[in-house]
Parts: sequence; C-alpha cells; structure tokens
Amino acid sequence: MAQWKLPENLEDFLPVQAKKLENYRRQLLDLFEKLGYKFIIPSLLEYEDSLNAHGKDLNLDTFKVVDQMSGRMMGVSSDLTTQVSRIDAYLSEGKGENKLCYAGPIIRTKAGIGQSRELYQIGLEYYGNPKVEADTEIVNTLIKSLKLLNIKDIIIDINHLAVYRSIINEIDLDVNQKDLLAEAVTLKDKTQINHILQSTKDKKTIDKLTNLVDLYGDKDVFKLIKEQFANDKELKKCFDDVQKIVDVVEKEGAKVNFDFSDIRGYQYHTGIMFAAYASGFKSALAQGGRYDNLNSSLGSMRPATGFSMDLKYIVNHQ
Repeated sequence: MAQWKLPENLEDFLPVQAKKLENYRRQLLDLFEKLGYKFIIPSLLEYEDSLNAHGKDLNLDTFKVVDQMSGRMMGVSSDLTTQVSRIDAYLSEGKGENKLCYAGPIIRTKAGIGQSRELYQIGLEYYGNPKVEADTEIVNTLIKSLKLLNIKDIIIDINHLAVYRSIINEIDLDVNQKDLLAEAVTLKDKTQINHILQSTKDKKTIDKLTNLVDLYGDKDVFKLIKEQFANDKELKKCFDDVQKIVDVVEKEGAKVNFDFSDIRGYQYHTGIMFAAYASGFKSALAQGGRYDNLNSSLGSMRPATGFSMDLKYIVNHQ
C-alpha cells in the first residue's frame, strides 16, 4: 500500500539484518568497556544552537523541528559526537581524562554514498589527553573493532589538518571563501580552487594548494609531503605524530594510505584525521580524528579524539 512506503533513502531492518546489527553492537560495546570506555545514551533531540554550534556541515545535515513546549527550534541528532562532547562537559567539568562510548540511531537530511539517511552510529571518544598516544589508542581500537566484525584487508587513510591550514593561513580569505575552498579541495576540483583564488597574487601558495589534491597514496606520498614542507618547523612535530599512527596501523596488520586533501569536518577537526576502508565497501567504514575545539561550553579548549562508524552500512554491505 502507498501509505506504507518509506521516504527516500530510509529502510527497515528485518529480522536477519536486525539480529546481525545487534550482535555487532554488543560485541563492540563489550570491547569498548574492557578498554575503559563508559557507555552513555545521548538524547535524540537537542536545541538547534547546541547541535549546530560546530560547523555548517552539521547544520545542513540536521532535520529541524519546533519544540511545542518552548517554541524554540530543535534538531534531530545527525551526529552523536557533539552530544557526547556536551555530556563530557557535564561529567568532567573540563578536568582530567574521560572515556565515553555510545551507540544509537541518528538521522540526516541527505544520504552518503551507499548509505541510508538513518544511520546506526557507534563509536567512542577520548577526552582530556592532548598527546598523540590518545590518537594511537583510538586508531588501534578502531582496527580491533573492524577485525571483531570480520572485516578483512583494512586500509587506514591518514591526514593531518595542519598541512592544509599551513597553506590557507598564507592566503587572505573571508569565512565564505574558506568554506567554498574547503569544499573544492575535498572534491579535488582544481578548476574551482583556481577560480576562488584568482584574486590572490601569491602563485607559489596557490600551487601548493592545487598540488595538495594530488597527494594521495602510500608512504611515498608521506615522504614527498615531508620534503615539500621540510622548512616548516611547526609541521615537523605533526609529521612525527603521523608516523606514530602509521606504526600502530602497521603493527595491527592494516595498510596505510595518505590523503592530505581529505579535509571533511575541517571546521571542528584540529589535527590528525583518519578514515577506514576495506575491500567490498565503496565508502569509508569509519571516520575519526582529533577535535580539540569542539567543546566550547566550558569557554576553553578540551582535548578530544575519537571515531564512529555506521553499523547499518556495514551490515548491508558485508
């Protein structure tokens, strides 16, 4: 019947799929608990300004509804990370380390490649530790999680936003231009990059940015970018941190790739970023990274790093 038809890019999970997803959820949460991560269940609804204070991308992804009790605009959660950050602020008051994990449905206004608009997001966040050791723990746990789900041939794509930021900081751009440029770089659209920067006189910096979209591949790419930025002392530590991530990935038997123009979520990510891929899956299985400026409710920076994945996507494509 027509009235039973679901909206586009939404689906029911029938018994076989639902059982598999629930088994995966339990296995992952048990693993996270063993590693010291405490389970929380964020609210499905929050006020819009709370959900969307961390970038345009989240705002565009969020369905809006009016709260009939207060008259204020609310958003249906499109990413649990921002809510977990709020919960950390409440639990820790910005002091000490805090490890949290979560699992639950979220809904987005548009679907990613091969995905539903309704995801079942599971992940973990590590707060209060600014050192790269927190990032290596997160990446190590991600690989263990994927192995637990019987996923083979894992590839971890690595980036460090400091490279992109070091380039755009040399260019005088307004907020709108930065957003347009970030979108063009993410799409690897050199024509649009040159169009946005056509008024800029610094051709050397423009060339750096257009060349960045070609810097994708194995460890030879990492070697090349270190050579290109050899005179940048601030980036040396960033590259050292990336190498520590590489060491962990290889120790766990996964492969490493680099994509220094993959700057999705650049509005709130602050350092190392990564995404997990595997054969048989057309898009990323999981994404994560460092976002030390996300928790602004305390009026100060709160070190944070983590990852999340969509269990619906994994179940549907295995």
